[in-house]
Amino acid sequence: MKIVISHGSGGISSAETFARDFFESKGYDVHLIDYFTPHGIDRIRWSEKEPDNYDVTFKEMFNVDFPKGDLVHIGFSLGAFLGIVNHAKFVKNYLFYPGVLGITQEMLDVDYSNASVILCGNDKGKYKYEKFKSLLKKPPLAEYMLPYTHHAFMIEDINFEFNMVRYNTTDNIMSSEEFSQLKPNHKYLSEQYGHTTSYTHLLFDKEMRWQYLNHIEEDINETFPSIRKRNNIHKSSV
Repeated sequence: MKIVISHGSGGISSAETFARDFFESKGYDVHLIDYFTPHGIDRIRWSEKEPDNYDVTFKEMFNVDFPKGDLVHIGFSLGAFLGIVNHAKFVKNYLFYPGVLGITQEMLDVDYSNASVILCGNDKGKYKYEKFKSLLKKPPLAEYMLPYTHHAFMIEDINFEFNMVRYNTTDNIMSSEEFSQLKPNHKYLSEQYGHTTSYTHLLFDKEMRWQYLNHIEEDINETFPSIRKRNNIHKSSV
């Protein structure tokens, strides 16, 4: 079993590296998935002041060469959406504050019952995931709403406020062809779907970070009894 971790719109941050170090310290084989660098992307800003202008599509970015074997996925924000798109490849799939960018019928037909979703009460963008979930035939069985947390709460010491661009890409179910054209390009997305802006506050929560990383480890141990046995042996020998 391997753990793969997918970053959010800011690229690999302390959210991903802390999670990697947490699980590696407990003996897990962990892989960080960088789906930006191969396409020349440093970050996606979702901003009118600094509009994104990339030509690579999200479908191309999300076409990741994952390691072989049983995979547990942990995704943050845009990385959680990568996890949704690739869900069938994972034994377990943990989705932190997923940023849903589009919905296809193919996505709705997938069985997500083995996924766990962590949502933030102070995340104004969560309505897109909630709409997606409402259309699913087999939604995630585990969902946690953290009423006082903000988007990106897993990033160490983040405390950042800005007007975030939100494109109206989840108003309708897209064809696979339409979805394949979506790209982090402000001009394209705004012309095709229109957009709004809303005040967004990204804020770290140390307690919740520890709580949910420990929860994920416990869940992994339940899913893979051999790992629990290994960990119990290790604890008894310490």
